[in-house]
Amino acid sequence: MKFVSFSEQGFVRAGVLLGNGAGESDQIVDLSHPAMRGTLGGASPQMQSLIEAGLPCLVQNIRTHGLAEPARLRRSAVTLMAPLPRPRRIFGIAHNYRDALAERGMAPPEKPVLFMKALRTITGAGHAVVLPAGIGGVTYEAELAAVIGTRAENVSRDRALDHVVAYGCFNDISASEIIKADGHFDRGKNFATFGPFGPYLESSDEVKDPHALAVSLKVDGRVLQSGSTQDMLFNVADLVSYLSALQALEPGDIIATGTPAGVAALHKPPAWLKPGSTVEVEVEGLGRLENPVIEGPAPDA
Repeated sequence: MKFVSFSEQGFVRAGVLLGNGAGESDQIVDLSHPAMRGTLGGASPQMQSLIEAGLPCLVQNIRTHGLAEPARLRRSAVTLMAPLPRPRRIFGIAHNYRDALAERGMAPPEKPVLFMKALRTITGAGHAVVLPAGIGGVTYEAELAAVIGTRAENVSRDRALDHVVAYGCFNDISASEIIKADGHFDRGKNFATFGPFGPYLESSDEVKDPHALAVSLKVDGRVLQSGSTQDMLFNVADLVSYLSALQALEPGDIIATGTPAGVAALHKPPAWLKPGSTVEVEVEGLGRLENPVIEGPAPDA
């Protein structure tokens, strides 16, 4: 089941998407509508609240009771936001695809390479990625995102996916030249809008195998990344288990699981993002995450 967050008449709330998010006939079922109140079982019609209340139960309730006709809105009448506009935390994983490591001539890391994305990086499908003036080369990174639904602490790999409630597309925008100059990820990964996410979350029951999904990225229609999650060095189960041993994972945490070969710096010439371009991420079965790129003010010193 496809879950979205959307804005209509200035109010952001959760909904169920009927369609793929791009079709003229697509609809969004407003979960804040009185006709859907009983289905929510008392939970607030916000994605974080629905995740905390138990998204699988909501999915089952919807399948049992249906989606009320009066709650349906035309997709074109609303503005999609990131499906989880305020995630609890965003865990990023670097150097996690075998093809990307081979492309760089790097030895595989012995354990996942972790960094954190700031909440200010989150933006939704159709919203602009803002490149601060003068920050140098900036790359795209097409990724599968996994959303935690239940608290996970020291979980085994075999049980790890039980704690993942949904999946989505993520674009880990990265100021590569700043990262290289700084010698760490903190600043270059964390400019505002550097975490496009969406267009929707697919409930985990609909994603039969998160380790066999095509991942691709285009800029202005040109394919720059094309890979598969089966090429992950540490797959989703590995990552959930590993991270849960470092600290408890909580409902609403996002894990951005890494990117395949083809980042901007590895093209000749480098395919840095530029104002005026459009970048599109696709993960098989999870829709298309499309964002225009614009220039913004130079960052503070």
